[in-house]
Amino acid sequence: MRIISTMGMVLAMTLGAATVVHAEEITWPGYMWQDPEDVPFYGAFADDFEKANPDIQIKRVPVPYSGFFDKQFTDLASGNPADIVTMFDGELGTYIENGFLEPLNPYLDKAGISLDDFGPSARLAVRDGKIYGVNIIVNPVVLLYHSKLLEQAGVQPPKDISEYYEALKKLNQPEKHQFATNIFAKPGAANLQYNSVQTYVRGFGVDFFEKGKPTADKPETIEALRFYKKIYDENLTPKGMDINGAAQLFYQGKIAMEPIASFAGKLVGKISPELGPQLRAMALPFPGHATKALSVFVGIGKDSKNKDAAGKMVAFIATLQEQQKILDLIGQPPARLDIDYTATLSKYPWFQAYIDAAHDPKTKSIAPEGAESFAAEVQKVVGANVEAMLFSGVSPEDTAAKMQKELLALVASKKKN
Repeated sequence: MRIISTMGMVLAMTLGAATVVHAEEITWPGYMWQDPEDVPFYGAFADDFEKANPDIQIKRVPVPYSGFFDKQFTDLASGNPADIVTMFDGELGTYIENGFLEPLNPYLDKAGISLDDFGPSARLAVRDGKIYGVNIIVNPVVLLYHSKLLEQAGVQPPKDISEYYEALKKLNQPEKHQFATNIFAKPGAANLQYNSVQTYVRGFGVDFFEKGKPTADKPETIEALRFYKKIYDENLTPKGMDINGAAQLFYQGKIAMEPIASFAGKLVGKISPELGPQLRAMALPFPGHATKALSVFVGIGKDSKNKDAAGKMVAFIATLQEQQKILDLIGQPPARLDIDYTATLSKYPWFQAYIDAAHDPKTKSIAPEGAESFAAEVQKVVGANVEAMLFSGVSPEDTAAKMQKELLALVASKKKN
């Protein structure tokens, strides 16, 4: 009996081992796995998904923001992409145009996810009825400021561009390591420079592209470039800092006011709790009375090796439960329309300015209008020329003229192809 029992145990163990199911792994590289403003949500989301789908694991691959999109483009173009692709408005059109993405319709349909659940920006991912990305965040830019610093300097919230400039001069105290505002003032990252300067250009009521035509030399664009350069030349911003280092200064109350997305407000409260209650926000006091919004999308690489598992993941992140966590955990406006903002506004009254901007019809995508399919190239042209303006002494007028010439050449080259 003992021998039979032992043999039975061995047989049972053998059969049990044969039925072990190893979790399928989907790769998701990105900046969000190490950035303090993003990781609270993305980490919690990945945990939620793995708990709901124990047969699938997400391989979380941290990649520095500064090189992430270049690497992702190279991987997609070489036919060796990660399973999950992360995109802003600017990258989305390029990826669709190049056939880098897998249509998501079957996965979203199966999960009961409809575009009607989302705001207008979600339709940037649609071509010929096929959905190539799930819109998860719509993050407009407004003026976020430390009201206590304004009060100490005897400054009222600025109503227009002249009051804004006067406020900047009064608030700037570089000898105390306190700066009036923040623009991206470090060379070597054209895409970051584009995002920084576009806030001002859009705030002046224009952009670098309108309806597919370059508009870098419009008078309003040149005026915006002049103002942007003035901030740099007059040392109203910290210089030579990477994007995370400058962000820390704002979180610590060392930058008085900044056109920025909503995540910054919640991080102020987390990093410097004593400063959170005195935060305020308002629409940009610029002459165009307009702003921009950066939308975040996730999709599946066309050559992904785990499409079905990845499809479950992109559908899961679009659910109301997970979208609500974007707001609750990192303070960014989710893309869904049915989000409950009650608790957020109770704790962060300044968030209303972001809701208003997100719903304002004048708030547009950061992607160049009519040039979405080659947005990354537009960003490089604009960013490189603005770097020359800031760091090499090129005038705003010459910057605009050179930029316009290069953008016209870029459009012509696309038409030939």
